Amino acid sequence: MSGTLVAVVCGLAVVVGGWAALTAARDRRVGRPLLAGLAVVELAVLALVVDGVATLVSGPRPVELATSIAYLVVAPFALPAGAFWALADRSRASVLVLLVACLAVVVIAYRAFLLFQVTR
Repeated sequence: MSGTLVAVVCGLAVVVGGWAALTAARDRRVGRPLLAGLAVVELAVLALVVDGVATLVSGPRPVELATSIAYLVVAPFALPAGAFWALADRSRASVLVLLVACLAVVVIAYRAFLLFQVTR
């Protein structure tokens, strides 16, 4: 798994999470620009998942194989779940759900990267 791609995903997720926090602080609701930012992060997450699957297929297996696969399966669903929740609720606090989803993406990407570094 590429460390550069993980850094890009984490950086994008932190920027969009900060944007969501700023939106909540300004007492605004989720808008199309914020959803477009989430879509960019989601595309980066999908690229990370493809890279992880390619690493699993071609490279040495991580010691925690089941956990690594679980991170790859869960990663693409964190942001859409947060966006769905934020759009369904439409309150000020629902924007903070996007912040939590972005932070979850950072944790998932970083943990997956660490797991892929320890191989058999």
